[in-house]
Amino acid sequence: MNGRSLQRCFVATIVVCSLAFGGCLTLDPTVTADTNGSAVFERIAPSESWSSQRVRAKATLTASPSAGNVSTITVVSASGTSFSTAPIDPGQTSVSLELPANETAMLVASDAVNGTTIEKLNVTTGGNELL
Repeated sequence: MNGRSLQRCFVATIVVCSLAFGGCLTLDPTVTADTNGSAVFERIAPSESWSSQRVRAKATLTASPSAGNVSTITVVSASGTSFSTAPIDPGQTSVSLELPANETAMLVASDAVNGTTIEKLNVTTGGNELL
């Protein structure tokens, strides 16, 4: 191994150990949401096999007229603050979201043009936390 490769390996080891021993590394993250009867969300699932403080998830939108009116999805954390926001373009059928790790949040689908809330959906993230 040359010096540069050894340095990269050392830095990567430090980062992984810091995350693992800091209690903020989650393997096999899960996203639980009751999308039965949802006018906007068809399915929500994690898109990566690990997470730190954010779980990246893919939300598939329904083909309903209500979903067609959604222009923004805001993730609101359990504390009531905005955690992340994702814009939706007309005709878009899926969106990548960032959810808070290991807690419950609310997805707020809204029409930014007229300022109306179309739907709110509770989601819970989990997984195998490394301590």
